[in-house]
Amino acid sequence: MAEFSTLSAALRRGRRAVAIGLRRRDLSSTSSKRPRDSELRKGGMAQLVGKFHRPGENHLTEGYVVTDKTQALLQEHLERTGGKAVTRFPPEPNGILHIGHATSINFNFNFAKAHKGVCYLRYDDTNPGKADEQYIRQILEMVQWLGHTPDKVTFASDYFPQLYQLARRLVSSSLAFVCHQPPHEVRGHHAPPSPWRDRPAEESLHLLEEMRKGKFKEGEATLRMKMVMEDSKVDPVAYRVRFAPHPRTGTDWCIYPTYDYAHCLCDSLEDITHSFCTKEFQMKRSSYYWLCNALDMYCPVQWEFGRLNVKHAPVSKRKIQSLIHTGTVRSSPPLKPLNKGHLGDIESVLYSEVSPHY
Repeated sequence: MAEFSTLSAALRRGRRAVAIGLRRRDLSSTSSKRPRDSELRKGGMAQLVGKFHRPGENHLTEGYVVTDKTQALLQEHLERTGGKAVTRFPPEPNGILHIGHATSINFNFNFAKAHKGVCYLRYDDTNPGKADEQYIRQILEMVQWLGHTPDKVTFASDYFPQLYQLARRLVSSSLAFVCHQPPHEVRGHHAPPSPWRDRPAEESLHLLEEMRKGKFKEGEATLRMKMVMEDSKVDPVAYRVRFAPHPRTGTDWCIYPTYDYAHCLCDSLEDITHSFCTKEFQMKRSSYYWLCNALDMYCPVQWEFGRLNVKHAPVSKRKIQSLIHTGTVRSSPPLKPLNKGHLGDIESVLYSEVSPHY
């Protein structure tokens, strides 16, 4: 796996450049304010450590949407988790991982470990045309190669039945509708308004069931949510038609949830306390909170951190796969388990003593 050869070389050449910079710090003075970009540039993730919320104190974080059901939902969540921190590493199994994923893996697993919590490995297998069994196996191997053992391995596809029923609830509440605009019209941030946005809920429910039965061709119908995202994108797609077989569910489904729809709901169903993601997902935070609250579900807190970039090395599954397919680089042999010394070197580089406390 070529990118892990790149990972080892990068670690040897530039430890300071890769280190995230977390340090021991007391989390007892939890703040609701999110740090400014200037703070992150000066102190790295160390500036964030004292600002993480305790489990159950989601409502104290900046930007969190509070409803009249929030307190009851948080209390039920605490009863299910016992007040533990719950994190997850949620890769899409469509390619081999790279050094950027290593930072996310270490962040999620070490945060949970430091707080005597749990961390799940959850595969985001919502795209049947790209999810692949070989990557499912390799991703788990890479997580273990970095010295971590998931408390549970789950798949977004585990929740397909629940996600579909939740979509029906959205439609019944007139918060989603079936749309027939072609894909090229819906893409981007300046899509024309859908002429089907105000169709009756009963009609959309019937059409959603027709989508589920395979009565529409790919691109002929989508389920869209009635909301505006932070980047001004209107009515993001929740479900689309795909007839490709899924590696785990086969041909049981021909409609599949999108990332914007499934990600936050899977986090909620798994009682995630801290949903860590890279900075480019900040614009999706409002839709994350909107959807959980629209369905009266427990809402986790999304936290963003800066994406790792390495000079003169691609940090992208798509780019790395292209280099392998064109023969520019070779795929590496299977990973060998790290001995304790090597693991300590990598953890010190990626996390520099990750032991924050509440």
